[in-house]
Amino acid sequence: MLKIIYMGTPPLAATILEKICSDLYPPIAVITQLAKATGRGQKVTASAVEDTGKKIGVPVISSSNININPTLDILKNLKPDIILVAAFGQILKEEVLNLPRLGCYNVHGSLLPAYRGAAPIQRAIWDGQEITGVTVQRIVRKLDAGDIFLKKEITIKPNETSGELMDRIAVLGGEALVEAIRLIEVGGGTLTPQDETQITYAKKLEKEDAILDFNLSATNLFNQIRALQPWPVAEMKLGTTRVKLFNGVVVNPPSSGQPGEIVTDHKTSMVIHCGQGTALSLTEIQPENRKRLKIHEFLQAFRGNFPFKKIGN
Repeated sequence: MLKIIYMGTPPLAATILEKICSDLYPPIAVITQLAKATGRGQKVTASAVEDTGKKIGVPVISSSNININPTLDILKNLKPDIILVAAFGQILKEEVLNLPRLGCYNVHGSLLPAYRGAAPIQRAIWDGQEITGVTVQRIVRKLDAGDIFLKKEITIKPNETSGELMDRIAVLGGEALVEAIRLIEVGGGTLTPQDETQITYAKKLEKEDAILDFNLSATNLFNQIRALQPWPVAEMKLGTTRVKLFNGVVVNPPSSGQPGEIVTDHKTSMVIHCGQGTALSLTEIQPENRKRLKIHEFLQAFRGNFPFKKIGN
């Protein structure tokens, strides 16, 4: 049985931790980010991994920087055989990388070398990919550039959001790490260098990514809407009101029109002209300071006189 230290922070990493504990054995310690103030009330909330570690009964260490003392001394004293990382949120520097005798391994939410970076799940959906997966790789100083130990593929469902895919990736990531540890325990598995000619990047999502550009095709916008859930959620404007978009359907344009023009029956349908002669029929939205609504619920409030002819006007 290996002495494992596990590092992670969000719910995805908590799911993976649960899988390791249930299908393998608990780590000797769990490292997570310090609790942060969140939400409107700025309530200090522990990470999902901290909650899970305490529930399982594993020692939990919260740290703002694992590369310096006192956390670094704690890691040295634990003398781990291996360090496993999943969505931790900190970069491991050389001194930490050299601590475990078997190295440090990360589970990444893409099929490396595709989608290195902070948002591989979201960017794969945004790009309209049909296949993604997880990669277990040995960690090196360069981000997501380490040799590959194993990969597992998963099909992206046609209407799947990032949040939904993330839940499935978390389960797959747990399975991949369990398989990797079992191989490492018996000296099995091989490390394969990444093909540097196939690298793509998945940059971090920003709030500005939420604004839709209806000059793009309806398919591109549909993928963007899916990719931006649960955060930051796609947005457009009706007049001066911000409206979040949660779902839609790519349809044939009901008429000729310019990108951003709205066609509605004032009762059940709201279709927006998009670029390249395409159209998107919205099915679920959330006007500012209101709850999420099906499109017929939203249109009913205007009593047959929906006033907007174009996005932003």
